[in-house]
Amino acid sequence: MPKPLFVTHQSGFTLFEILLVMAIIALAASIVIPNLNSGKATFLQAQLREAIAVLNYARRSAIVEGTSKVVTFYEGTEEGQDEKTYKPSSWVSRGAKLQWGGEITAKDKNMYEIVFYPEGGSSGGEIVLSYAEIKANIKINALTGKIESDFLQTKK
Repeated sequence: MPKPLFVTHQSGFTLFEILLVMAIIALAASIVIPNLNSGKATFLQAQLREAIAVLNYARRSAIVEGTSKVVTFYEGTEEGQDEKTYKPSSWVSRGAKLQWGGEITAKDKNMYEIVFYPEGGSSGGEIVLSYAEIKANIKINALTGKIESDFLQTKK
């Protein structure tokens, strides 16, 4: 039996296979890379939701019970709050900086209070939470007690 002159064994990848793999890698990178920094934003968003929940609870309690309710905001560390110090009428940040009204003043401190009245109003105000160059604010309407929030800016 004669041997063939040319061996038809092919090894390696075709150009099409290489381009297909590169396209899949590019697609995966376009999905993953924008989400790398979103962990910090998600962390701040979770704290924002917690703070709003405490405010809404105090507002409803003041209306239902017919007494004024005070919500106290404290600036804490990233480890969070000790379970012994937790009260339904307080909120402790986990690494987020607190600021009253959006402007840094000499009056800034680590504790802020919002009072909700039985008729639905409140002492009002605005609290800015900032964490890792991301800011969010909470606005409390003094007349209606309505609570609104949004992200302010992301520095680059």
